Amino acid sequence: MVAAALVALAVVLASRGGDEDEASMWISSISAFVSVCAFVADLVRGPADDRTGADRRRRAADELVDAVQAQWAVEARLRRLQDPEPLSVHWSRVGPPLADHGRNVWRGRPLPAPRDGDQQLDRIVEMFRDLPSHRLVVLGEPGAGKTVLAVKFVLGAIDARRTGDPVPVLFALAGWDPRSVGLREWLAERLAAEYRPLAAVRGERTLAEELLDAGLILPVLDGFDELPAEAHPDALRLLNAELDERLPVLLTCRTAVWDSAVRGDADVLTAAEVVELRPLERAAVRDYLERTARSIGETAPGGEPATVWTAVLDAPSVPLAAVLTSPLMVTLARTVYGDGSRDPSELNDEVRFPTAEDIEKHLLDAFVPAAFADRASPWGPEAADRWLRRLARELPSHRRDDVGGTGAAGRTSATGGSSTTDVWRLAWWELPAAMPPALRVLGPAFLALLATATLLVPLAVFGGGVVANWDSTPSAVLNFAGIYVGMCFGMAKLMPATARTVQGPRQLVRMALVMTAAAGVVAVALGLLVPPLVSSRLGAVLTQRPAWFLNGCCFGLVLSMMFAVGGLPRRPLPLGLPWAYSPDGPRVVRALGGVVVLAGCVIYGCTTEVLPAATCVITGLLFFLAGMRRGERAAEQYTSPAVVLRAFRKGLVRGFIACTLISVCAGTVVGCVTGAFAAYEIHSAGRTSNDDVIHGWQLRETGDGRRSVRSTRPEKILLVRRTALANPFVVNDGARISYNDELGEFTGKPWIQKKDDRWVVLWKGEPGTWRDKPVDAHNLVVALPHDVKVWLVRRRVPVILFDAVWPCLGFGMLVGTIGGCASGVYRALNTPSDTIRAAGPRNTLRTDRAATLGRSAFAALVSGAACVVLISAAGRGSTLGTMHTEVWLQVGTSTLALSAWGRMGAARIWLALTGRAPWRLMQFLAEAHRRGVLRQSGAHYEFRHVRLQQRLAATADADDIGARREPSPIP
Repeated sequence: MVAAALVALAVVLASRGGDEDEASMWISSISAFVSVCAFVADLVRGPADDRTGADRRRRAADELVDAVQAQWAVEARLRRLQDPEPLSVHWSRVGPPLADHGRNVWRGRPLPAPRDGDQQLDRIVEMFRDLPSHRLVVLGEPGAGKTVLAVKFVLGAIDARRTGDPVPVLFALAGWDPRSVGLREWLAERLAAEYRPLAAVRGERTLAEELLDAGLILPVLDGFDELPAEAHPDALRLLNAELDERLPVLLTCRTAVWDSAVRGDADVLTAAEVVELRPLERAAVRDYLERTARSIGETAPGGEPATVWTAVLDAPSVPLAAVLTSPLMVTLARTVYGDGSRDPSELNDEVRFPTAEDIEKHLLDAFVPAAFADRASPWGPEAADRWLRRLARELPSHRRDDVGGTGAAGRTSATGGSSTTDVWRLAWWELPAAMPPALRVLGPAFLALLATATLLVPLAVFGGGVVANWDSTPSAVLNFAGIYVGMCFGMAKLMPATARTVQGPRQLVRMALVMTAAAGVVAVALGLLVPPLVSSRLGAVLTQRPAWFLNGCCFGLVLSMMFAVGGLPRRPLPLGLPWAYSPDGPRVVRALGGVVVLAGCVIYGCTTEVLPAATCVITGLLFFLAGMRRGERAAEQYTSPAVVLRAFRKGLVRGFIACTLISVCAGTVVGCVTGAFAAYEIHSAGRTSNDDVIHGWQLRETGDGRRSVRSTRPEKILLVRRTALANPFVVNDGARISYNDELGEFTGKPWIQKKDDRWVVLWKGEPGTWRDKPVDAHNLVVALPHDVKVWLVRRRVPVILFDAVWPCLGFGMLVGTIGGCASGVYRALNTPSDTIRAAGPRNTLRTDRAATLGRSAFAALVSGAACVVLISAAGRGSTLGTMHTEVWLQVGTSTLALSAWGRMGAARIWLALTGRAPWRLMQFLAEAHRRGVLRQSGAHYEFRHVRLQQRLAATADADDIGARREPSPIP
């Protein structure tokens, strides 16, 4: 390649003579080209992976430890487990029939003698490690602290872990359907879905499966009771069948559910020790509440400072004493009465709270307002309570299942349905699931149209012809309305549902059939309203109002088809930065951004072309800024530049072939249908004679059949020019068409005739450079009276069809070129974010925004570069006009709204307008998490306890009936 570049340099210099400036320019250009080629070659080589399978698994396990520890350490702090210390929860061993025989559990070893501190929360890891089978079942009543024990176990096991030991990972069992998927398969799916690097495939197995088989995972299965009762026998059967010496387990369940399961058709968990969390002791509750409450300035009988709880706990009512045996209720009571604004003595009022259930409801209802009660909160207690109740009720009903049955914006259910034990999970990229189905398409499509109009309208009005302007405001509105309709249909029927939707040949054939059918419907409307009597032309032509709308429909269909071929789904996952945490990724991206910015400056300096130069500069800056940011981890452990380039090549080839074939098929249908209507209208017109005068135009036909018309009265015509076209053209004075410059005018009797297969007139006015020269008169023919026009353009039916089809085929090739480039970029930079290792939802959102901006800008840049080559090949006078620019610009702008970030924006607007959420939703959720109402699981939010979620959802209707349609105030 270097030799070829030097030869080219020598040839150019020899042919150009001795111009030193030009020679210097060519030397610089060739040197830059060689440098870029060397840079790309270095990227393609990529790093070699010489690690063994064991090394790879150990490294993956170590990275998983970091993720799990970071995730649950944050949750432990938010649960105030260290403030000052967790509640003193004790347990008791449980024997048969809820547990296996002791000799199976201890394998003939004697039961360890009791020691001080045994059966306490801090000794759970030590107790588990002492079990020969390494299997433990933890039972307890609702709110007894099973999940807190699981969290403490995970953190404690990580602290005690040695290299090569299994990694404790907490799994919510609500997402498992044991009747359709095995335990190991489900665990591997959950690991791969929530920790994306473990989805990497080696041979025929994922890294998650390798870790499970190698004994490097310790599943902590929380919530056996959240499985449907009819699934319990299958679940226990699979647990016994698939657990072995290399796969230890800790499982939590409600006592009554476990009792019902093992006393029925199911067996116990073989060789598992079973313990039951005991109700809190009165002394432990008193000690905890007194230690966490403020002193009231008095002294208790024992000499300790008295608090608001002292008198209450001296003589608690029977319902209150029962409630305070639950760690959950004790924690809620601490929060509700911790600020001193309320008196806990009201809990002893047996008239107001006659039962323990009444006190529990009161504490659950008062928890959210108490958490948001201080003045530091940007949201008032009532507003926060109302919004969380609405979110608890609204989002679960719009759940969408992902791998393993987990709805990221809703409940996790083993059966995929609604259940009182569903686990509420909120992922910001699944917020559109809370919208009505129609708005999930209409909202993002409208934002995509708005993003496009924001860029396209200024370019059309002030861009000096780089983009064709509309002839009037109503035409622009109709055109955008058509694009909107086409995009909505394409998004609903062409784009894949999710990123995991298979896109094989069968799906592409289906896409082609749907696209062609939709294009056929639009073609029929075009044929009925505005048939191409003269010939089809896609730029610089008089356009009737219906055509603006119908052309926009075709445009919207084409855009959504390109997005579908590029793999953009209707429900996208958040993107990660492919170079995040790679050795040299950020440096390479910054260098690439700098090169692109430099290229933009060179383009402007050499050509003064603003649009391509600005595209290069903006793209380069976005990439440079993205390279400055590590962002959230990507789904893969390491995405090398070679992998990115190979993905681009594969997407480019696939996209070019698919987009070209689909658009050519659809274009052929449109051309044939509209051409058929035009042929019928032309050949069904009445006969006229030579030299007849119709509506002031004299018809002329030569002996060889060539036809022309000449005005019998003076007509004022203008010679105008569009910047994007090589030659000027003539239009009638007052014609509704856009142009950039008026070169001259002429009043006379124009004679329209055909020359070199195009309609022309001999220009008789100024400027002199065009006098007596043929200029394009296509728009004069289009504006002729109908009878005159039909007579003038009469030709054979095959010729009419060819004239209608040929521009559509050219447009199909344009779409294939742009769609191929865009598809290559989309697939090369389509790296899902690692949502389980994420520092938080807001971090994931910022990373997705940066990745989306960079991907969209780079797609527009590559597509625009391809269009430059296409324009050079086709010439500026082609019938495509400025269509290429209008397409590649929208490749960049529209995809912003079709990303996870863009779709979430549409959902946030709808939720706020309908009063379901505040305008600053992400800030509100982060504040709820900071205040302990929500817990964070990677990039997800969950309520801290399922009972809190159930209570909020159950009372949402009663509390929010007045605010149901009341929009949230704009901050």
